[in-house]
Amino acid sequence: MLLVAIVVAGCASPTPTATERGTDTPAPPSPSAPAVTAEPDPVTLDLEGLLSSLDRTHPNAWHGIEREDFVAALDAYEAALPGYTREEAVVELMRVTGLLSREGRDGHQFALPLNGSQGPALPLTVYEFAEGVIITAAAPPNEGLVGNRIIAIGGTPIEGVLAAIEPLVPRDGPATVPAFRPIFLPRTEVLRGLGIVGEGPIELTVERDGREVVESVEPIDFDDYRAWLGDRGMQQLPATDRLRYLTDPEPMTIELLENGVLYVRYRSVQAPSVDEARDLVEAGAARRLVLDLRQNPGGDNTTYGPLIELVGDFAAAHPGELRVLIDRVTFSAAANLSADIERRTDAVFIGEPMGGGLNFWDDVAFVRLDALPVPMQVGVSTRYWEFADPDDPRLTIEPDVSIPARSADYFAGIDPVLEAALRD
Repeated sequence: MLLVAIVVAGCASPTPTATERGTDTPAPPSPSAPAVTAEPDPVTLDLEGLLSSLDRTHPNAWHGIEREDFVAALDAYEAALPGYTREEAVVELMRVTGLLSREGRDGHQFALPLNGSQGPALPLTVYEFAEGVIITAAAPPNEGLVGNRIIAIGGTPIEGVLAAIEPLVPRDGPATVPAFRPIFLPRTEVLRGLGIVGEGPIELTVERDGREVVESVEPIDFDDYRAWLGDRGMQQLPATDRLRYLTDPEPMTIELLENGVLYVRYRSVQAPSVDEARDLVEAGAARRLVLDLRQNPGGDNTTYGPLIELVGDFAAAHPGELRVLIDRVTFSAAANLSADIERRTDAVFIGEPMGGGLNFWDDVAFVRLDALPVPMQVGVSTRYWEFADPDDPRLTIEPDVSIPARSADYFAGIDPVLEAALRD
């Protein structure tokens, strides 16, 4: 099974392609040859449209790669496209698009099949814990896989699978990769395009009760996969009543815990109702505030004003008593909020590095590429969000207290991150 790589130079034809010329006008004929009017190639037009959108709408598309290098990769993709399978065509466009954010700060620029064009998916979700890649949920009749560690897919060790997926992932920083790899891993077009599996059922080698077991798993239609998955998202942990931060589906929950700890769980960035929390603070009931932003993939960063005011007021009145809990899924508008809090307060951050950035590009506009063997869409960022200092070299917030995610804790209902936040 051969991994098809993008070759940046040396595989294009001697005649410059349309993207190299920056125009869809064919090369002029020689004086001795009659003029020939050719119909524009639809694939060429689609790829030119992507390049044009990057040039025109992205504030700084070439922050992580030289334009000429990206154009060379795009031209190499176009030249190799006739020899690709449908799945390879998907994967290699993902690879080329991934070049745009290889240095970080552009994690919203996904390349994905258009709705209705996705291939089947493995009927499961995974999470990269400290112990390995663990299956966290599985659709019937595969429930017995939940909690199993994946050792290999189609005979390829899981370490090799993760390494093969890594270049396809857009990112704000290193922590975005484990956050987003679970979006790619269940897709059969990704696994097949990388040469990891073939058609039909997919063999998973898993660890169960201390021994290796090979299971044959039948992929399901992507629409059925999405219907089963619901609103949880492919990169989030499944809900569980065993863990406070994963129990309630509401965007915000507020609890006064023992010893005067005010716990505010903010699961998605939308207009928060903080009156109850403010009343508790003003009544002197809270000596410490714990804001939990784990598993918060973002939302509308113009809506969290009341929450940042509450947090700022509390931090000013209670020095050293603000804790903010973050993880790899803390992304986009949730990362904006975290950066805002870091800049304004003395908050102690606990957990994992955020998958979201400090200063990054976002507000993507999707470009359709309908002429490809599998119709695709590519996100192109249109705005730069700057919530940290302009010259801050960091890509994300590294926690003051670092605590890795462990599957043993997740399945046992143990939350060492919250426990650390409660300790004096």
